[in-house]
Amino acid sequence: MIVSNNFLFSQAALRDALSAQLAAVTKEVDGISKEQFLANSDDQIIDHIFSKMVIVPLVIYRDQMSLTEPQEVRTERVEPNFGRRFEAHVIRISLSIPYTGESNFWKMQPSTFNFNPPRGEYSPQRGNDQIGTLRFNMEFTQKEYTSEVIHDEIERNLHSIEEYLEWIKRDIESHNPQLQEVIRGTVAQRRERLGRIQSVSKTLTIPIQTREGAPGLAQLPLQRKIIQPLSSQSNRPPEYTISNEDYENVLKIIRHEGCSFERTPEPFAKHDEEELRDILMSHLNGHYYGLANGEAFRKKGKTDICIEFENRAAFVAECKLWKGDQKISEAVDQLLGYLTWRDCKTALVVFNKDVAGFVQLQQKMQKILESQKYFIRSAGAYNTGEWRAVYRSIDDPDRLITVHVFLFNLFVGK
Repeated sequence: MIVSNNFLFSQAALRDALSAQLAAVTKEVDGISKEQFLANSDDQIIDHIFSKMVIVPLVIYRDQMSLTEPQEVRTERVEPNFGRRFEAHVIRISLSIPYTGESNFWKMQPSTFNFNPPRGEYSPQRGNDQIGTLRFNMEFTQKEYTSEVIHDEIERNLHSIEEYLEWIKRDIESHNPQLQEVIRGTVAQRRERLGRIQSVSKTLTIPIQTREGAPGLAQLPLQRKIIQPLSSQSNRPPEYTISNEDYENVLKIIRHEGCSFERTPEPFAKHDEEELRDILMSHLNGHYYGLANGEAFRKKGKTDICIEFENRAAFVAECKLWKGDQKISEAVDQLLGYLTWRDCKTALVVFNKDVAGFVQLQQKMQKILESQKYFIRSAGAYNTGEWRAVYRSIDDPDRLITVHVFLFNLFVGK
């Protein structure tokens, strides 16, 4: 039985939180500087604010849930008929399941609900409340402790949780279009106010001091969701990049998934480049969100994953199968051909399915990377089976491109 005393979805009304968000739109719109407001169209400003405020529903990942080791403990129980307290030996286990989405929604009651909400504890990741772990503790007597009883108890609670998540999703899907319309109206009102200010200013004979332009490099804040940046000047379009922190986190996710593939290579060795790419991309999108809750990481071509704005790439990962030294060199050239932007950050993910001598492949990789025409320097090997190198852009020698290479072993001996 579930022993947590914390009821989920029962501490506050979701409709109040959604109403409060609509009321916060004015503050977001007024927080944009006059210069940025005049340098961007209404649609650009609406997309920027909507992508910043759009609500991401909660999603749990059953395929990644896990149980703790069972522990035998003494605990106090109450007889259901007489209310008498007694001590009993029970077996205690805890189930953990990762989730993504707005962590506060675990305590929000949707517009549709019942009077028997599920129980559990949730803990968001430090520094990122869009990722976390849901847990619930269970206790069973020796007689109750069977796989069937445990399975039924878990399924009962998960079914209730998923039912609530579906109700919350419906409320959010109804709310987000309303949010966009409120943003549109508020932007129009601000535009009208600024137009009136501009018209009055033009009639004054005293010159008005202007502010110098801000830098043109706009980072994409990936920790919560990708937010459409605004231009700082009307004559200088922004260049998009991801922060070093987000780059390292993206690589961490790829590293984790690749190592998971290596632990059980049989099911993954059956896939080709595109299928392995799609698996990686789905996990990346489990951590990051794009505009209006779309995919941050998209397909571009047969084997690569990218974050893209206005047909220019801020991040690209190329997935390849090991087919010899020359194919790795061609993959690096392919990456350098894609990317002509300043501060480019990329990844090359190589899977070995056919070669038994994996150590020999690892020994070759550094030489392959250094033999490239545009190679500048090695940036270190952070983990076994990983390399990082810096290259000059093919089209612009003043721009540097970082390529982080992973080599994962999916070879299965016959």
